[in-house]
Amino acid sequence: MEEFITAIIVTGLFYAVLRFFKLSWLKQGFPPTFIYIAGVFAWCTALALVATVFSLVSAVFDSINSPDSSDLIVYGIVLLVLGVAIKLLNDRKDILDIANMKPFLRAAILFRSYDAKRQELFERHEKMLLAEAKKSAAERAATGGPAEDVIDISEDGSHKGDDAVTGEQSPHSATELDLLKRGEGVDLTDLFKSNTSKLPAHPFYPFISQLRIDPSDKVMNFRIVFPSSSTEPELTPQKLERLKQGLYQVFQALLVEQWLKPYLSFFFSLNASCLRVHKDEFDMTRETVFMSVRINATQVLQSRGKQFTSAEFSRIATITMTD
Repeated sequence: MEEFITAIIVTGLFYAVLRFFKLSWLKQGFPPTFIYIAGVFAWCTALALVATVFSLVSAVFDSINSPDSSDLIVYGIVLLVLGVAIKLLNDRKDILDIANMKPFLRAAILFRSYDAKRQELFERHEKMLLAEAKKSAAERAATGGPAEDVIDISEDGSHKGDDAVTGEQSPHSATELDLLKRGEGVDLTDLFKSNTSKLPAHPFYPFISQLRIDPSDKVMNFRIVFPSSSTEPELTPQKLERLKQGLYQVFQALLVEQWLKPYLSFFFSLNASCLRVHKDEFDMTRETVFMSVRINATQVLQSRGKQFTSAEFSRIATITMTD
């Protein structure tokens, strides 16, 4: 039993350190390489948890093979204390905060980069949804309506009461997630258009097409066909600068779209193929790629709120001119 108590204390201490890392990541400005330190603690936590289970099973077998009344009393006290602790933690889920710790723990275990800013945006949005749901529930209760229809919040923060507001997953999107989990690429163009056509977050949204996620390459590709007024009769440096600024803002707007949230774990970077519309020598309308831009999703989110500068954009993105 001593081994079990020691193992569970060690597990708690390692988890507390990871919880501190997660909460302090944004404030302390930890570098991306710090995830390797967090990964060591995450693996130590996992091993300590395994040791906890193993020591508990061993203690149970020992008590069965050689029963002792004094040991049974100790076991009873320990189980009682554990029961009370579990009840308290269940009532105060914010202490362990398992739901919001999952992305951080997953990144740490796999030694992958962790984007604290992106996670903070998601958590803030979930809290906002929950607050709105509770407010709506109170209003319905006051008018005699069914409050439970309003406050049904899914585990990932999606509000099931209103599809138009929260972008609840359709059977089609569930199929797309299944394909992505199997490592197959999916086209999200229809999903993008259905969620942004009424209220696009940027004027360039209507020009986007063929939005696709390729999980094998961890990239989200899309085409953006600019109208001739933006690029013709000549693509001047001034016009190109405006297009880059708009594309920079499109990247930032896309990554915080609520409907895209279930798909974020399947790509690390975005790649935009920029096309221009012009007339060829036979007076036929042609679309040709004049620029491609690839950028890391983490870099995009870290640049949110900062004023666009061409030099900074060129630093964080790979820009290839092809025309």
